[in-house]
Amino acid sequence: MTARWRYIMVEAFTGLRRNLMMTFAVVLSVTVSLTLLGASLLLSDQVDLATDDWVGRVEVSIFLCDDRTCPAITPEQQDDLRSELESQEVVAEVFYESKREAFERFQELFSDQPSLVDAIDPDTLPASFRVRLENPNLFNVIADQFSAFPGVDEIVDQREVLNQFLRFTNVVRNAALIVAAIQLVAAGVLIANTIRVAAFARREQTSVMRLVGASNWYIRLPFVLEGVMAGLIGALVSWGLLYATVPRVAGNLSRDIELMPFIGAEQVILVGPWLLIAGTGIAAFSSIVALRRFLDV
Repeated sequence: MTARWRYIMVEAFTGLRRNLMMTFAVVLSVTVSLTLLGASLLLSDQVDLATDDWVGRVEVSIFLCDDRTCPAITPEQQDDLRSELESQEVVAEVFYESKREAFERFQELFSDQPSLVDAIDPDTLPASFRVRLENPNLFNVIADQFSAFPGVDEIVDQREVLNQFLRFTNVVRNAALIVAAIQLVAAGVLIANTIRVAAFARREQTSVMRLVGASNWYIRLPFVLEGVMAGLIGALVSWGLLYATVPRVAGNLSRDIELMPFIGAEQVILVGPWLLIAGTGIAAFSSIVALRRFLDV
């Protein structure tokens, strides 16, 4: 390292030590904002992962008549319906679910609400064909062709339930991104004020450097590095917090919820570079903007 760069690095570290409270405030602000940013990015990864898994398991439910809403489907009609469904190119697999199987699945889904289970008669839930499609977007092909089929009461696409959940998660994700953006702006303002205070405290030193012919970049580079270091520390701390918490929380949830996959340490590692770029980028930009008024000394 040349003497010039050694001087720049020493000045940057000295500036951080001189204003420990301001440095701590900057690091804390950057940590909070980048943790929120990282959490929103990881939430996006979680939604994408779950969506890919669920879309592959989305089924079309064809509920059969049982004399409650329409004349009960006959065995011949049921066999014809199965044969017609299995002959469709868009259909990947067909499952039959009897009334008893439907009630058993209902009991399993609502096992934590015994009063609701007790209120449902086993004969209330209709039998159905559950159809898995090669492409879930081709639901209309099944609906249009089989909605008027003898013995068919109703055709339901599970995508609507999935879309409702996705709309909710998108709102949460966008809200987290907005909060993270506001926090990043606040961190940038705090970094800019910290650099201005540091530049003002060393105005005599920078005046002398200017008189002996130092360039603007050479004068302001220690201050910029000071801000970048604070931003880098905040980014590393936020990355560490996410790495220490997200895989553990996701692991606990995966044991309790078996219906969806969860992200892990790999996703947290991949989001780390984005946090470093955001932390150092906002710090460098804020420092450069803050020093513009101090160039003509």
